[in-house]
Order: sequence, then structure tokens, then C-alpha cells
Amino acid sequence: MNIKRLYKLDLGNVVTIFNEPFTYVGHSAIELDSGHRLRWLYDDEGRMLSVAPQDEELILFREIEDEIEPEDEMIMFQGKEYEFEYEDAGNVLESEGEALADADDRFLFSDYQTKGGEIVRLVENESTGESTAYVGVYVSDEDISEM
Repeated sequence: MNIKRLYKLDLGNVVTIFNEPFTYVGHSAIELDSGHRLRWLYDDEGRMLSVAPQDEELILFREIEDEIEPEDEMIMFQGKEYEFEYEDAGNVLESEGEALADADDRFLFSDYQTKGGEIVRLVENESTGESTAYVGVYVSDEDISEM
């Protein structure tokens, strides 16, 4: 399933990602300071599919309950070493459904990656002061299908 098709999903639609159901319950559209746009699609299991259309990048995240702090541009999580990869900030342009952000919220986020491609994303909502950590993996178009 391609990114254009993902953007056309209606609330309540179900797709499979890695053969597991992902029920689309909301999204946030974010414009980054770098000029790029992201869309975070949320499911009913607390997962988030981060979509970066300009890079054709899809990352499926799940929230980490543990508190994680970077140390010397590195994070240790579940015995794996994640090295600093990227950081950016942006403003929420719109939210729909069960989104974890409101329009005009501002987010800072940092990505840390293992050599195997797993990602830890640290997200701070500057508007509320809330911080959340996620762990995720890259997803290809072939990993997503309609039900």
C-alpha cells in the first residue's frame, strides 16, 4: 500500500502492517522547521505510523514505558545500542480523531538508530512539556496491505 492510499484512509479503517491489524483512529500532520512534512497515524493499540512522504519513509513505532535518557549521543535500550541519527522540530498543522497532539502544538524529536535499523524516537511536546519515547522499525509499501 503506498503513501497516497494511506492518506485516503477513513477513521476506523483497518490495514495490516507486518500481518498485524492496524486500526486507524487518528492522525496529526506536522510541518517541520526543515520544511518537510510528517503525518503520524495512530492506531487503537497505542502504535504510531510515522509517514514522511518526501523521503517515502514509513516507520512503525510503539510507545516505550521506560524512561530513556541519551548519554553521549547514545541510548541503551533492551541491551541494544542506539546512536544519534537525526533531530528536528515542527508544529502540528492539523489533528483528527484520537490524535496525541492538538493543532498548534510544537514538537521536538530526536532519532537514535541501531546498526540493524531499529529506531528510538524521543518526542517532546513543547506546548505541554510532555515527553514520550518510542521504539520502531522501518516499513515498506509491501509490509502494509488492506484488509
